[in-house]
Amino acid sequence: MADETVNPERHYKGHPSPANLREIAGFFLKIGVVGFGGPLVHIAMMEDELVGEGSRQWTDESTFMEGLAICNMLPGPASTQLGIFMGWVRGGTPGAVVAGACFMLPAFAIIVALSYLYFAYGELPAIRDGLLYAINPVVIGLIVGSAYSMARSALGAAETDLSFEIGDDSWSVDVRLLFLLVAALVATILFNPNPVLEFAVAGFVALLIYRWSWVASNLGRMSLTAAISITLAGLYFSRDKIVEFASSRAKGTGWYAAVASIAGALWANTWVKLVLFMLYTGSFIYGGGLVLIPFIEKYVVDEFGWMDTATFVDGIALGQLTPGPVVMTTAFVGYELFLSQGIPMAVFGAFVAAFAAFAPSFVFIVAMFPYVARVRDNPQIRTALVGINAAVVGAILGATVSLAQEAIVDPLTTMVAFGTFVLFVRGVKAVTLILGGGVIGIVAYYLL
Repeated sequence: MADETVNPERHYKGHPSPANLREIAGFFLKIGVVGFGGPLVHIAMMEDELVGEGSRQWTDESTFMEGLAICNMLPGPASTQLGIFMGWVRGGTPGAVVAGACFMLPAFAIIVALSYLYFAYGELPAIRDGLLYAINPVVIGLIVGSAYSMARSALGAAETDLSFEIGDDSWSVDVRLLFLLVAALVATILFNPNPVLEFAVAGFVALLIYRWSWVASNLGRMSLTAAISITLAGLYFSRDKIVEFASSRAKGTGWYAAVASIAGALWANTWVKLVLFMLYTGSFIYGGGLVLIPFIEKYVVDEFGWMDTATFVDGIALGQLTPGPVVMTTAFVGYELFLSQGIPMAVFGAFVAAFAAFAPSFVFIVAMFPYVARVRDNPQIRTALVGINAAVVGAILGATVSLAQEAIVDPLTTMVAFGTFVLFVRGVKAVTLILGGGVIGIVAYYLL
């Protein structure tokens, strides 16, 4: 037992035999094809078929639940990371790679096919003003519905100041967490800050609120952390001046000119920028795939100008039509970005974007899981995550406000968005709602 505590990897990591790898590939290709319904469906399928008596018995229930708990703590799509974890348990590092690749391959193929159809025929009046007209408000309803469920969990994670019922749902709310959620919501609407900065501030504020005695007794450590954080924030807010300074230095001579010139040339390369952005996004989308929304809205839409808001909303809709995580929307971004260079290059761009976005998930499981398994019960870390969870919901809702301005344009789209929200929180599948929205749009186009 002591060895397992010191080195959890010995307990979890499986053997990559050919038979095990074939079994892993077969199962995750299946779940990647039929796993419509989102993360809860993926998790339920893995638990039902891989854990306990009457299953393939890859592991026991306690290991599975610990893996799920740790995946929920890590940035990235939890169900995808749980799949990678189960592959790791069964077949070691090769098993993790096979599990993740096979899990995501069907969704990737579907999103590429849908991207092709969208950009080939999306400007047709019946598609743009009919099909997509009603699908876009469905997407807004789905996002708000998901945020509703996330908020119910996040706001009740600490103390209970308010208790009430909404329909069949019981809510327990800590007003301080509600404050963090609203603060993130307002900040995102008014300033659209870097989401990572929002989450870091929320985690720090949660420590001040709930662990003040620990903060007071560790002022030296906290002061160093605060100084580093302020320095990094200062560099972030001064990034334009830093780039301007580096560009001016690149015109001179010396080693700094050479470094500045190389860095500028790399950043000007769209492929490099895409990979770096997707790696960055995949490393910080804490709280689930929907956290992708404020990241992409801020950078892909606003700063980089790779696509407009309406196209981004359409991309989210296409991502919801796949059996994989909504993070697969990153493939849509890569496809659109390189479409002007031809279909083959667009497909490769989709692959590069998805690969970079999901790569951190593999690293978190294979390289960091043993460490996270040791620190996950640290009270300071768990407290910070409580604050981050609340801010995540606020950031998602804040980013959705500008998306809603593009999608909700009249009374019909308002009713579609609201109806989607109500049906989604009552358990209707996202795919069903999106297809239903498409039917409403087509009918409205031809009859109204």
